[in-house]
Amino acid sequence: MSFEAMTPYEQRAWQQSIGVLYAPSRRKLIPKKARDRISSLGSAVVDRLSDLPGADQVKEIAEKAFDGTLALTFQPAMRSARPDSILKRYAERHQEVCTFGDIRKLSLEARDAMIPPKFGYTAASAGQGAVTALAVTGAEVATTVSGGTTAAVVVGAVAADSVASMAMMGRTIGVVATRYGYDVRLPDEELFAMGVLSLGVAASLGSKTQALAALSRLTQQMMRQATWRQLNEHVLVRAVAKAYQMLGLRLTQRKLAQAVPFVGVALNATLSAQLTEQTFRRAQAVYRLRWLSETYGIDPKEWMDGAPSADPVTDGTQEREEAVDVVEVLEDELAEERELEDDSALAQ
Repeated sequence: MSFEAMTPYEQRAWQQSIGVLYAPSRRKLIPKKARDRISSLGSAVVDRLSDLPGADQVKEIAEKAFDGTLALTFQPAMRSARPDSILKRYAERHQEVCTFGDIRKLSLEARDAMIPPKFGYTAASAGQGAVTALAVTGAEVATTVSGGTTAAVVVGAVAADSVASMAMMGRTIGVVATRYGYDVRLPDEELFAMGVLSLGVAASLGSKTQALAALSRLTQQMMRQATWRQLNEHVLVRAVAKAYQMLGLRLTQRKLAQAVPFVGVALNATLSAQLTEQTFRRAQAVYRLRWLSETYGIDPKEWMDGAPSADPVTDGTQEREEAVDVVEVLEDELAEERELEDDSALAQ
């Protein structure tokens, strides 16, 4: 099967999805004056932080902030689009739907119709709530950071904001994934969702391309079902947890560089809203491409055909960043599992 076997609607959906993934990041939610303010403050904040007590422990502080939040915050948010509710909604329009597998048998057009038409606006509004914790402390941090506060105060506030932001993005991915027939409660689907999250938070074209390449490779592996099913579920669970920690640290570092505690509550809310909104658009594009690839036997490598050769600088807050590669994370966990098995065999 091939592109030619797609319906005209599906062919347009493929092209539109590729266009979404490689389009420059949207700027309409953040005025130019505000972006300039972020740019001028970013380096100054990083310099000030480096002089504060505890600045060398940023990684440790951020990682502690994310301990336990995968199970307590992110996963519940991602799974809040309840499967029974989704199946019931589908069954109201399509009586043959009883399982997620039945959803994937429907046309792409039928599933596109199930995405809430105003979800983009809902996601943007929900992003406002992602900065609630920071809003409480932001003004205090801004006024005391040069008067005796420690880096832990700043990093802790930003990490708390990052946890909430990731929960909002998790909710977004869960809504999209379930509408397209993928159950994010399963460990393998949860790992895929982490890859979508990595793509969602990517700021530069280079990091988007890297994250999409990882998702392409992961989809290739999942399409080889016989090989994929041999994976130990515990390895997948560990890979999900590790990817979550890595993404949390990257997002915290990025927010620190954007001077989040210093630019004001309103702008913080706008930044988080934009992040959630772009995650929604990219998630929808990826799940559409994934289903089309699975249905028509298209190699997911084709997703990379539109990859840009250059990585233009879009503003002063952008620097070359590395995306979290979920396939590399999984391979690391598999290697560790094999080492443990070998050590156990030798011990016997």
